[in-house]
Amino acid sequence: MGRSIQLFWSFLIFLTCVASEDCAECSDASSILHHKTMGRNVRPHHHHNHHHHPHHSHPRCRKPYPFIWDNDANYDDTLAFLYLAHSENLDWKAITIESDGMGTPHGGPTNIAAVAQLVGLGDVPIAMGGLSSLSPIATMPLQWRIETDEFFERQFESGILEMTDKAIVDETAPQLIVKILKESECPVVILTTGPATNVAEALDMDPSIAENIQGIYMMGSAYGVPGTNNVYDWQMTYNGVKGSCTEDGGQTYTGLSPPLLKDGVKSAIRPECRGVDMTAHGDTEWNVFMDVRAWRMVYGFLEPSPADVYVLAANATLNMPVTLDEMEEYASTLADEDLRVFVIELAKAFLAAGEAKWWDAQCAVVMDQVLSGKKIGVCSNWAEQKVTSVSLVWRSNLTDGELNPYGSIKDDEDAHAPPVDYCLDGNVTQMWEVYWPMVNQTG
Repeated sequence: MGRSIQLFWSFLIFLTCVASEDCAECSDASSILHHKTMGRNVRPHHHHNHHHHPHHSHPRCRKPYPFIWDNDANYDDTLAFLYLAHSENLDWKAITIESDGMGTPHGGPTNIAAVAQLVGLGDVPIAMGGLSSLSPIATMPLQWRIETDEFFERQFESGILEMTDKAIVDETAPQLIVKILKESECPVVILTTGPATNVAEALDMDPSIAENIQGIYMMGSAYGVPGTNNVYDWQMTYNGVKGSCTEDGGQTYTGLSPPLLKDGVKSAIRPECRGVDMTAHGDTEWNVFMDVRAWRMVYGFLEPSPADVYVLAANATLNMPVTLDEMEEYASTLADEDLRVFVIELAKAFLAAGEAKWWDAQCAVVMDQVLSGKKIGVCSNWAEQKVTSVSLVWRSNLTDGELNPYGSIKDDEDAHAPPVDYCLDGNVTQMWEVYWPMVNQTG
């Protein structure tokens, strides 16, 4: 009876604190309540059921939410940054840079640091990721990566951007992610618009941090709609030399091992991607393809956690190409002259790299709308609470019409993964209506 009375009074104190928004005693009361209830043999919550998020309603955890942005310093990441910088939903804690995506390991962090200074976030800590994917097969063509650095150098020379490295910290990206999640009083929102390597390594370093993730938003995958693969054969050309994928994952560059023998022909590496024409046989998307194991690990580590998981799939981006005419039209509405010039030059550089869509910027807007309670908006159609698996299986000997399973994400009720909400369709009209006013600081 005594124990029941103590629990009853602890519960009353907790309710009173929540109602009054006075947290002085609320933490102690909720701790007692948690200890009493969790001390019993309660069966863990199974991942196929709807996630319950007790810590998301903590009275001290209101907007803006602690926020980490993990990205690979690409053009569309930069477009995303111009929007995210003005969101009232976000309390910036860190920017972490993927070294295995578009941005070069030496250029990506300082390029993003310069943009952070442009948008008034020059004091946000920036950390560099490791040099290699956890499943290194391919990265962006070297020519594109160099051209990205050259674009930023032109902005430095013109005075639009200022060179800086003052925000770059000593910790690695995974170390900084772990530190923030361990120390944050409130659950953290994470947006990853690259290969997800840094987040995977952070979760591997300390799986307990998954309990303090409020939600993770990811750009990537060809989930949900057949034929939305966007890893193509023509992207596998480095300066006119076919064959961009490593044959040995431990190599920094291709072609360092003895020649391979195939059909009587010796070559440094197999043509295309390990002998596969990804245009004909691919079933994936670049952010996943660059580190399939990282995506699989993130899903696995989040399976038992309370985190919400949202993924913007490739199909949702198909109706949102970047075009120079539109960029010039909308950029002309921006009040800041330097920003107008920067956006137009960015669009030109982005388009020169081949296919250009709003990918990461769209994901940023979708996240911001979800955090604002508007799930249907720039994302117009969700496949909700899907339990899915990320395939690590690589096939090189494929028949016509057969797809390489590597990097594909499929429904799988037995997967070691959390329920995921996949955005499958985008509303391009709303994207323009929401994005540009925010960038112009009028949204």
